[in-house]
Amino acid sequence: TDVSLVCPPHVIAVAAMFLSRVVDQGGQSDVEAQQWFADMNVDITDILQVVNELLSLYDIWNGYAEDKMPELVYRYISDIAASN
Repeated sequence: TDVSLVCPPHVIAVAAMFLSRVVDQGGQSDVEAQQWFADMNVDITDILQVVNELLSLYDIWNGYAEDKMPELVYRYISDIAASN
């Protein structure tokens, strides 16, 4: 993903903390958590964009298998050669 090239580090960090908060409630009430994120002065749309990118990346990593890579690379090269 190109998130680290497109977004500032503090937005990525807040998005990671947001994901952590969603996964583990951590004893805080929802109101306290909402206030904490509101005090960060980071646009929530930026945070959610990074969260979506991270979740997409996790989904891709979940299906990754090293032993299938040679076949996929061969198929990719074959498709390029066929299109030329």
